[in-house]
Amino acid sequence: MKFSIVVPAYNAEESIGYTVRSVVEQSKTISRSSFEVIVVDNNSTDKTREVALEAGADVVAKEKLQGTNIARNRGYLESRGEIIVFLDADSEAPEDWLIRIGEAFEDPTTQAISGPYDYGFTRTKAIAEAIYTRIVFPSLPKLLRLLFRKKAAIIIGGNFAVRRSTIEKIGGLPPLTFWGDDAAIAMAVVRRVGKVRFISTLRVKSSHKRFDRDGFLILAGKYARAYFRVYFGLPK
Repeated sequence: MKFSIVVPAYNAEESIGYTVRSVVEQSKTISRSSFEVIVVDNNSTDKTREVALEAGADVVAKEKLQGTNIARNRGYLESRGEIIVFLDADSEAPEDWLIRIGEAFEDPTTQAISGPYDYGFTRTKAIAEAIYTRIVFPSLPKLLRLLFRKKAAIIIGGNFAVRRSTIEKIGGLPPLTFWGDDAAIAMAVVRRVGKVRFISTLRVKSSHKRFDRDGFLILAGKYARAYFRVYFGLPK
């Protein structure tokens, strides 16, 4: 099984190095020849490209159009793997990340998988995060299907993997720039192709700076609104 790890990056010179190194270090548990590392420079003005190459990226592709799914699509088009894996430029994957992703895809009915971020929260925020990732995210698609008779799934944009054939079947990743980008991928896959699994233990470390800046409840509310807007097909 061949993997392509795609990391969209915009002005990420401070974090892209440890992100790429965490991916390259998957070679401690899986053959380096079985995966490629593709960083997509989403029109950066800093040294993202140079730092990524120095850290071990195989390819740094350029995408001038701004947007998360636009950059992810560029990485997909540059890739050669059977399984396309996506990681954010401020995240860090554990050494057994690819091994566990590969195990999940041994089920031929699984089209995409995702897992949560580990923000390193403490106290009240840690409890809230645990409730979301262990209870809400795994059960929400079933509840929505029961209530509204429309399929749903959860994908976290900076920690998910999908079969190449599945991306082909949905015509590429929906070209959203940010809000609702991962929800749109999840809905397209589960409604048009097949099963999406959310694995609560498939975690990657990520920065909590955005929560510190915007506030935990405010940002969580924004993500929730974006998800339900996509689920119900509402305009922005």
